[in-house]
Amino acid sequence: NDEKNLTTNTCLCPPSYYGDQCQYENQRVSLTIKFQALSDSWSTSFAIVISLIDNSKERIIHSYEQFTYLSSQDCKIKFNIYLLYLTRPKDLTKNYAIHIDFYEKFSLMYRGSLLYPIKFSFLPVQRLAYMVIIPQRNEKFQSCSNSHCIHGKCIVYYNTLQNNTFCQCHPGWSGRYCTIPYTCTCSSDSICIGVSAYNRSICICPINKFGYRCLIPNTICQMNNNNLTCQNGGQCIPIDEHMSSSNKKFSCICPKGYSGDRCEIIDNKITLTFEEDIVLSQSIFIHFIEAINGRDQKIVSEFCVRGIVRKVVVLIGSRPLIAS
Repeated sequence: NDEKNLTTNTCLCPPSYYGDQCQYENQRVSLTIKFQALSDSWSTSFAIVISLIDNSKERIIHSYEQFTYLSSQDCKIKFNIYLLYLTRPKDLTKNYAIHIDFYEKFSLMYRGSLLYPIKFSFLPVQRLAYMVIIPQRNEKFQSCSNSHCIHGKCIVYYNTLQNNTFCQCHPGWSGRYCTIPYTCTCSSDSICIGVSAYNRSICICPINKFGYRCLIPNTICQMNNNNLTCQNGGQCIPIDEHMSSSNKKFSCICPKGYSGDRCEIIDNKITLTFEEDIVLSQSIFIHFIEAINGRDQKIVSEFCVRGIVRKVVVLIGSRPLIAS
């Protein structure tokens, strides 16, 4: 109250609690999840959207989280996420599930979706943990012929043995069968993939935009003209604030033969040439061993090489290693 110069304290509650003093516990899904990309996607930046959905005709997205993921840098990160239900208490007549979408960040190409049904829905708090493998680039997502998808297309979840499907709605449509219209407020260069329970569009932003509607430009990578970000042809990626506790504003995807935070390091190259009288199998394993200051040795990496041409193998690495 400005006139009487009075102030009052207000509690800002964490997601797991609510109330004027944060005295009540929210019904929620507490999700711990770790991602793994295979070799073809090790240097691909992904937009990952994790949603809590129900099985109603509206297919309501109760809550969701979105972040950018780069496996070459983030593969050791475990994400801890709270997903809240729309109502208190939640509707026990509905079934709920975790729905995960993958999009390539640079091309905005759709990679696939996963479904994890939530069992024992009578429990007020669900604690779930998953290790998720991102679908390969050559593993085309499987479509289906469900004619009920009015304003969308039928997609098969790639992680269910029962070949469960869902309707991937066109922008401006939502619901189980894409029959409910809404106004998409995402920027024209982004992708609108749905609408939240609070009527807010869910947008997949291009690499140089951020914000709920992808309207805010991120110019950090435009400094590359002055060689202030990534060197030697490295690809600059703005840092996702979800992922970093440091002051770094960008990261670099380095081309083959370079490494370092800014791709400033020229990697070591080892060329292995085999004599003609040596008979090689179709595949060979090469182990790299690191020994620091005379301490115990440890294997730091290994390669499996297939289809050797002219009995020459070239290996590139950022550490001073000895082959054995």
